[in-house]
Amino acid sequence: MTQLSPDPGPFVPDDLPPHAIALAEAVNRLGSALIARDVDPDRAAEMAAGFDAQTEELLLLPQRRKADDVGRRNRVSVFVETGEWPGPPPQGAQVEFDPGSFVGGELNPLSMGVRYYRDGDEAVGHVTLGRAFEGPPERAHGGAVCAIFDEVLGSVFRVTGTPSAFTGELSVRFEKPAPLDVPLEFRGRQVRAEGRRRHLEGEAHGPDGVFARATAIFIEMRLDQFVLPAR
Repeated sequence: MTQLSPDPGPFVPDDLPPHAIALAEAVNRLGSALIARDVDPDRAAEMAAGFDAQTEELLLLPQRRKADDVGRRNRVSVFVETGEWPGPPPQGAQVEFDPGSFVGGELNPLSMGVRYYRDGDEAVGHVTLGRAFEGPPERAHGGAVCAIFDEVLGSVFRVTGTPSAFTGELSVRFEKPAPLDVPLEFRGRQVRAEGRRRHLEGEAHGPDGVFARATAIFIEMRLDQFVLPAR
């Protein structure tokens, strides 16, 4: 059995609205509960009508731009204002990749719930994938694994304090089925740089060892590629 790194505990952001996080978490729990349970037809119709009514109420509210949420983290804003990227966080610190992400974002009600932290020059992601992300019976969906790799590798630039980059190529090799309902650990690191090209690699660990490996090329961002927060 593989010994995974200690979970650093829940991430408590200080710059996102707690009520929005709580609402996203509640909807996430609802979806997770619904995917694996049968509901009486009459009760299902009643619940669906109630959800539809709440959705119509939400649609009357102003739409929030994702760029504004991303801007709360100030990484892009610091670069735009100073021309320099923020330095690395403290060793062991948790980092936020994107608060609106469906992989690890606190504001996304469909989030997988991945949490990231710094381990030296590596980005580490912890997650337990439930039935909402099931592919083949009793196994996690391969697409979910790929998405987590994409994000944990993208987090490498945050933990090293180097310029952010977009995914150019991502290749994932599945060595074992990805397990459900158990703690998983994803690790990523940069192995070399060539101009704006960043070469990265990573692996995914479960209780029985490595079940997937990834290699990727990320391309360093240019200022004109950013969608900036509203002022």
